[in-house]
Amino acid sequence: MIIVYKSNTGYTEQYAKLLGDALDMPSYSLDNVPKCHRGGEVIFLGWLFAGNIVGYKKAAKLYKVRCACGVGMGPPTPELVPGFRAKMGIPQSTAVFYLQGGFDINKLKGPMKLIMKVKCKEITGRMSVRAELSPEEQATLRMTEGPASCVSRENLAEVIAWYK
Repeated sequence: MIIVYKSNTGYTEQYAKLLGDALDMPSYSLDNVPKCHRGGEVIFLGWLFAGNIVGYKKAAKLYKVRCACGVGMGPPTPELVPGFRAKMGIPQSTAVFYLQGGFDINKLKGPMKLIMKVKCKEITGRMSVRAELSPEEQATLRMTEGPASCVSRENLAEVIAWYK
């Protein structure tokens, strides 16, 4: 088994490398996987956009995806994983996880940067009226204000436990 990832601003790649180190497994960008791995089993990590795990569908066509991880800036919520499974058509036999990653608007370009500027203002407005925020929500708020990351090996504990 190998780790395959699709990263936009580097946080998903960081998780893939940490997971590879933890499981003693190589990790490859979806666009650079050696052909000898085609059809093999993979753990896939992709960044989130509009509730989709970017790159999952391509990975599922090329490999046997045994585990899919969506990496986003928001706090983990119970409805995320079932939402990915339903929206992406991920089979029940595939483990699915959500990982809170990081965000740096300066790493984005073009329309994506414009979309996320609006989204960041929306998130800031929604969270600033709340009396109390969880640590994960505070991290999301920090991400809207400047570069911030939650990437850590600790956040991979459930994925590592699933594999072992």
